[in-house]
Amino acid sequence: MDGELTAEELKNIRSFKSELFNLYWERFGTFYLHVLPHPQLKIGNRGLVGEEKESGIILVFGPRAVRNVQSLETELFAELQFGYNWEAVIIPWDSVFRIYDKSQTSLVQLRMLPPVSEDKSEAKSESKAESTKKAVKERMPSEPNDGNVIRVDFGGKKNET
Repeated sequence: MDGELTAEELKNIRSFKSELFNLYWERFGTFYLHVLPHPQLKIGNRGLVGEEKESGIILVFGPRAVRNVQSLETELFAELQFGYNWEAVIIPWDSVFRIYDKSQTSLVQLRMLPPVSEDKSEAKSESKAESTKKAVKERMPSEPNDGNVIRVDFGGKKNET
């Protein structure tokens, strides 16, 4: 597999994740969804905070913490309770990484899919990375000035006799 997915394969994977979510929603009292950062992921006014921006967030789906659940073709919409606040959450199926029940007797780890607008953003990030490299190269002198370099010997103490 070369890593490129066809439109039909993407649709099938999203559909599978949606059906899996629906199965958990119907059969388990409380379950968890591990969602990784994604451009289309919306966690109400809260957003992702701290380490969640790197590792994602684990969302609790249960009878008291969720309302207005709508499983759509490309995403999941729900209102989740964070503390005492209700937040509207939009979770793209592409960002769903794991789903498991409270007792962890059922755990499914899923394939992460790249964002849909990958080609445009990838080209932009490559050109931005190239311009950053050029700017750093221009600021750096071609030859280091040995007079200003501090050299540290980590070899330990030497016996001087």
